[in-house]
Amino acid sequence: MLSGIPKGTILAPLLYIIYIYDLPEVCKQFVNVSLFADDAKLYKHVITDDDQQLLQQGLDAFKIWADKCLLKLNINKCKIAFYGRNVNHEYKYYISSTDLERVDVIKDLDSELTFVSHCT
Repeated sequence: MLSGIPKGTILAPLLYIIYIYDLPEVCKQFVNVSLFADDAKLYKHVITDDDQQLLQQGLDAFKIWADKCLLKLNINKCKIAFYGRNVNHEYKYYISSTDLERVDVIKDLDSELTFVSHCT
């Protein structure tokens, strides 16, 4: 380990919040971002193919930001969920060419980043 703060320290949560403070600004032209503790959710109301492309661009912007900040993502814990009626389940979303797993329920405070697509 070259740098960092050990888990469980008093400063870790505060420093993490400061570290990711600019994430919503990076992604706001594509998606909405919700931050809570060490979880982040990217979400978008997807109706058209253009909306689907914007959500994917938001994921791409997030990945570029994470790489720039030297944050290693556990892509296996990144999930996609669809909510609403008449949802197009054909849409697929990717991070680093990895197809995100679809789930029916999103677990909060799972110590990883989670992605949500809100569709109606």
